[in-house]
Amino acid sequence: MLKTTTAMNTTLRCFVGRAAARTSVHSHHLTSKSQQQLAFVSSLHSPSTSAWLSSNYSARSFSAAATGQAPEIKLYQYHICPFCNITKSVLSYAKLDYEKVEVNPLTKQELKPWSGDYKKVPIAVIDEEQVNGSEQIIDALLDTQYVQQFLQSRWNNEASDKDVMTMQQFQNSENSQKWMRYAVDDLAALLYPNICGTLGDSYDAFSYVKNVDSFTGGQKISIQMLGSLAMYFAASRVKSKRNITDEKKALKEALDKFEHEGLDNGKLSYCSGVSTPDLGDLAVFGVLYSVNGLQAHTDSIQLRGGAVKEWYDRMHLSV
Repeated sequence: MLKTTTAMNTTLRCFVGRAAARTSVHSHHLTSKSQQQLAFVSSLHSPSTSAWLSSNYSARSFSAAATGQAPEIKLYQYHICPFCNITKSVLSYAKLDYEKVEVNPLTKQELKPWSGDYKKVPIAVIDEEQVNGSEQIIDALLDTQYVQQFLQSRWNNEASDKDVMTMQQFQNSENSQKWMRYAVDDLAALLYPNICGTLGDSYDAFSYVKNVDSFTGGQKISIQMLGSLAMYFAASRVKSKRNITDEKKALKEALDKFEHEGLDNGKLSYCSGVSTPDLGDLAVFGVLYSVNGLQAHTDSIQLRGGAVKEWYDRMHLSV
């Protein structure tokens, strides 16, 4: 019991610090099952702004990059980790098949011992090479010849001649960078208090474990009970750190900003400003999709309606 409690406390500390500032083959579309995650808490990889602002992925010699073949990918994740879902939105948009491994947030046994000292998620193994963190995984994928060729072909087919997306625009344009920062720095953190504001809501958020076949019955019970407790206290501390008094109002205001500035009050189909989404669109979509099946998702998408829901529905079809 001491070991489990220590793991929970470590998870709580890691979550607060970051929030305040898989096994099945998964192809093409994000799964619609409401496997809701506990780990916002422990090992979420919250990418720094600077990592998103530049395509600074160091040179790697993935076999797929050299041959133009689809890379072999295994993704270690928590199902509703927003950063994992940003990564998955890119994987799905690029129609990449990948094996998904759900990590136990209390023990992280799935990462031992091969991941070394790095015990956060997401981690990807791409053509047998370990890549840590969402932005590094995305950079690695976008650096492969296969993905570049696929995306350019997709954009050529989907867009008119006047607004065909380019890789530079997709990844590094002002809009792409702005809404990536928004998704990572603001929107992701606001979801935590909205899904774990009460112990009941937090417990419901961990119901995803019931659908993880690799977890034993005992693990499912301990994860849901201890994880929901940790997340409840973590969400409270996030609210305090960010001076949030009304989490629903704060989330609504954040989505208002996206609707007004990103979608120009519904005049734009995507925040990219053209007829196909960019990385900023995918990031915002991934964060919102991470809570699919929970009340926060219903409130922020279905009940809200309007431009944000119309954009979300387009993104769901695109991804």
